Amino acid sequence: MKMGMLVFVFSVISVATLFSSCSLALTQDGLTLLEIKNTLNDSRDFLVNWQATDETPCKWTGISCHTHDQRVRSINLPYMQLGGTISPSIGKLNRLQRLALHQNSLHGFIPNEITNCTELRALYLRANYLQGGIPANIGNLSFLTILDLSSNLLKGSIPSSLGRLTHLHSLNLSTNFFSGEIPDFGAMSTFGNKSFIGNLDLCGRQINKPCRTSMGFPAVLPHAASDESAGKFPTKHSSHYMKGVLIGAMSTMGLALLVLIVFLWFYLLSKKERAAKKYTEVKKQVHEDASTKLITFHGDMPYPSCEIVEKLESLDEEDVVGSGGFGTVYRMVMNDCGTFAVKRIDRGREGSDQVFERELEVLGSIKHINLVNLRGYCRLPTSKLLIYDYLSMGSLDDFLHGLIDSLQHYPAVGLMDLVLTMNTLLKENRLDDVVDKGCPDADLETVEAILEIAARCTDANPDDRPSMNQVLQLLEQEVMSPCPSEFYESHSDYC
Repeated sequence: MKMGMLVFVFSVISVATLFSSCSLALTQDGLTLLEIKNTLNDSRDFLVNWQATDETPCKWTGISCHTHDQRVRSINLPYMQLGGTISPSIGKLNRLQRLALHQNSLHGFIPNEITNCTELRALYLRANYLQGGIPANIGNLSFLTILDLSSNLLKGSIPSSLGRLTHLHSLNLSTNFFSGEIPDFGAMSTFGNKSFIGNLDLCGRQINKPCRTSMGFPAVLPHAASDESAGKFPTKHSSHYMKGVLIGAMSTMGLALLVLIVFLWFYLLSKKERAAKKYTEVKKQVHEDASTKLITFHGDMPYPSCEIVEKLESLDEEDVVGSGGFGTVYRMVMNDCGTFAVKRIDRGREGSDQVFERELEVLGSIKHINLVNLRGYCRLPTSKLLIYDYLSMGSLDDFLHGLIDSLQHYPAVGLMDLVLTMNTLLKENRLDDVVDKGCPDADLETVEAILEIAARCTDANPDDRPSMNQVLQLLEQEVMSPCPSEFYESHSDYC
């Protein structure tokens, strides 16, 4: 009897222990969040309390849950300076209603698995470095009301499945590299230019920019004739009737040709004006000090303005990496080890504040594979500074050294002598002597166009030199073929 009682007590203790251990195990959503954390770079330890030993993730930083079943309802981690990528495991959170990862430094692609979060209502991913395109099946998120993917490096066409999102009332795809025609049906027909600004290769009714055929003409979609109008044609094909139809057809073709000629005329006249309007949004930040002004391009830099200004003010001789005719270049390292190149403009080169800021806004609007990304500029009480992406491949002087060596047999001593030498070679049609022998595939027409622009910029009479706005237009029309889809990845050093 006593032996039986001992066995019974032992069994009860074992079962209680088993149930206790099961109740303390982390939920499946918690394990999924840990998988997501593993692909993130949490340099500031904001997610330090995401621990596998917890019973539930509902008290973790940025996490909230449904009250009745403890499933994850929202992930809210903006302005956390998070790096890394978004894990495909996000698709396992099928009760997720809000995902906010904006104003971080995430890169990589938007995982297709995110379309498995069928209860998602708000998706905020703006101001990161995300690449690739929008998942084609995003139309599966039938409850989605807010979609903000602005200020990234996204490219490709806009999926037509977005038109199926009947609850969508807020859409922001601005400042990316999307191309092609904007879908114009369903929910997509309700949005205007503000949702797509800064995507130079988009076209469609929403942005008042007609899409063009491969020949460069506006695409005109045919309209099917109605049955009523079709019934008005006479059934008796007399010779008189056929003659009238022929005359009418020839008159219509002549009128269409005249309209086409007039259109082409206006198109060529307005080409320069349209090129000047291809600017992206500029975001201005005014520091607390009225004499300090910080302006950034291509979306926000993932740092507060006070930290950027603090780093700029602390630059000294130890941070110098080079110097040129317009100022000294410094290496600026942020608190998370993100690195940028900063050029301090010499006082004698600054000019007026208004002209300085306008020309830099023009430069900051350019996105091109062959140009270093100008991230912004800052006006301090004592100096003006330009902020670029830091490229760790050496200086431009190293790459141009071969060109300078090839010109040593000419009597060129200074910069103006070099310009005069180039002009002489150009007038004598000796472009082969201008191009570096190490560049056998150089396009001579492009070289000639660039030299002509350089000659205008170095004209002896300053009044005859073009403004930066005019230089931009000349480059866009004569030289550059912007390829946003091939826009280089920003290079930054990390610890």
